[in-house]
Amino acid sequence: MIEFEEALSMILKNTGILPAEEVPLDGSMGRVLKEDAYSGIEMPPFDKSAVDGYAVKSSDVKKIPARLRCLGLIQAGEAFGRRLARGECVKIMTGAPMPKGADSVVMVEDSRQQGKYVELSRSAEKGENVCFKGEDLKKRQKVLQKGIRISPSHVAVLATIGIPSVKASGRPRVAILNTGGEIVPLGKKLGRNKIYNSNGPMLSALLKADGIEPRFLGIAKDNVRDLKKEIRRGLDTDILLISGGVSMGDYDLIPSVLEGMGIKKIFHKVNIKPGKPLFFARRKNTIIFGIPGNPVSNFLAYLIFVRPALNKMRGCQCGKPGFKEGVIETGFHSKLGRKHFVLVEVLKRENRYYLTPVTSHGSADVLALSKADGFMAIGPHTGVIKKGSKVGFITWKKI
Repeated sequence: MIEFEEALSMILKNTGILPAEEVPLDGSMGRVLKEDAYSGIEMPPFDKSAVDGYAVKSSDVKKIPARLRCLGLIQAGEAFGRRLARGECVKIMTGAPMPKGADSVVMVEDSRQQGKYVELSRSAEKGENVCFKGEDLKKRQKVLQKGIRISPSHVAVLATIGIPSVKASGRPRVAILNTGGEIVPLGKKLGRNKIYNSNGPMLSALLKADGIEPRFLGIAKDNVRDLKKEIRRGLDTDILLISGGVSMGDYDLIPSVLEGMGIKKIFHKVNIKPGKPLFFARRKNTIIFGIPGNPVSNFLAYLIFVRPALNKMRGCQCGKPGFKEGVIETGFHSKLGRKHFVLVEVLKRENRYYLTPVTSHGSADVLALSKADGFMAIGPHTGVIKKGSKVGFITWKKI
């Protein structure tokens, strides 16, 4: 049995980085940008109106009310061929190019049309309500740094400067296999001594939240033939997640089946609670996680082991779990000997995180998991944590 830190180190050591690929911008979400992005244009590419209103010379609206002759209308995407003379204005829509001779825009709310003339009830300083060429972005300006994980706002800026595709990290292919004769698919009748499959949908949801569309292999029975058949189907992926069958019972066959298939075991058992029987193996470029079958163990293993591996595959700098520091709101007793991950509620007050342990009946208690915001991590040699103590924690929510 190895310690948590060693297990994580061995997982990352055996996880390769996927080669970069050119991907369409609308398919780049969640991937890691593999090269700096530069703007080939200025933004805005021309002086434009920031509002619906009237393009004017600011000198013409010093005295209010001002009565100006309106020469017409400029819509977004159109141009106006004339230069404004003194005493003239043009009605203009948001985003339309400013006419020559105009230096500001009076909002339409501050106007009253009178035939060919407009009465303006508010003055405008030079440059008011105008977006000037290049004020947001200069040509050849770096807009995104290599190594960032592409978000919706990143997609927006890349689209704005006309980039249709980017060089980004490969997307890991992940398969999920559930095991156990007691597991029933959702939608089926729940027979005697059976339980619904919660781990499959839960792992799928975690992966989708990380931008991965997993392949679900189904539920394998606890016999060597079925397990081998389904495992082979998952070995053409980058990561195979096997839920259940890794403990010490008569039907916990995953370790022996994997080794019998010539798959190299890296380690089996980690000194943590929950999740001690975790099995990790590798076959060529595929890494395999054998995760204890209880749902809380599955959830924790994903956060502290699977997600870091996914991040490394994508070339993300955030390879290790993102532990934060919190303050425990109530005293807690932990058994010595194993690193203990305890479900907690997390509140943020004045830029500090406050943790309250969630009452739980063990690693199968999914109701407790649903009430929690994270896991606090207690070292194997810490038995008592006093109220007000600082504790590390990991969360899957935005708090």
